[in-house]
Amino acid sequence: MRTGTVSAAAEELAISQPAVSRLIRDLEDRLDLSLFGRRGGRVVATREAHELWTEVERSFIGLGAIERAAAQIRQGYRATLTIAAAPAIAQSALPAVIAQLLRERPEFRAEFLSMTTLPVVRQVALRQCQIGFGIPTQHKYEIDVVRAGAVPFRFIAPAGHPLGALESVRVEDLSGVDFVGFVDSTMSGRAFDRLFATMRDPPVQKMKSYLSHIVSALVLRGIGVGIVDAFTAEDHARMGGIVRPLEIAERFEYSIIKPHGEKLSAEALSLVETFEEHVTTYRDA
Repeated sequence: MRTGTVSAAAEELAISQPAVSRLIRDLEDRLDLSLFGRRGGRVVATREAHELWTEVERSFIGLGAIERAAAQIRQGYRATLTIAAAPAIAQSALPAVIAQLLRERPEFRAEFLSMTTLPVVRQVALRQCQIGFGIPTQHKYEIDVVRAGAVPFRFIAPAGHPLGALESVRVEDLSGVDFVGFVDSTMSGRAFDRLFATMRDPPVQKMKSYLSHIVSALVLRGIGVGIVDAFTAEDHARMGGIVRPLEIAERFEYSIIKPHGEKLSAEALSLVETFEEHVTTYRDA
């Protein structure tokens, strides 16, 4: 399922292809399930195989967590909290929050993973991470929302851009300007498309990306201006780019989640409280 072909599986396991085929037949006989069939000369997984793989993958994730815990114990280090966060939050706000938390609680230990929001939800729902940071989702029965909030969007531009002369930027100021936006599958992309649809002369979208830090990187290289969340805008300014307040009603929404029905640990609660205190600096700016 992971390698895609019998030959690749045999190479990874360091056994022959007939041995892999025999193992598959033995597993099918034991489970009384048909797991693979042939289509156009290729071995193809059945629906039953895909359903079973979900359970197998969950088990492997659990075994991986046990192996990591054992290694950490041997080394005298044991993370007390596993955090998953979407890139916009993971690359900007959370490092500052964790640094502050470590100054206040030197005993704090954590594993910090960055991924897009749907994998964040999945890791938290499977209880592989105790807390997650991302955009709001509809997974009401898999996770609990601990906190939800929003920060402003900011206008960003490369150093020396003419719009940098403004104290704040209006949507009208973007008319006809080269723009780096978000792909339509993102909430930000859809929000900005609706915003620009009302303009007689909208910005010229030169590039689109899925991630805010890529938007910032493209803007810094002079491809156009952009609009990003306040978290990413802080890094953009740190790297020498222009950041200005943006006069729009839309906000970048975030949510903090935990596994459904579980109580947050003291470490997780401290992280949430420190994060919320830190976020007020973006709202007030």
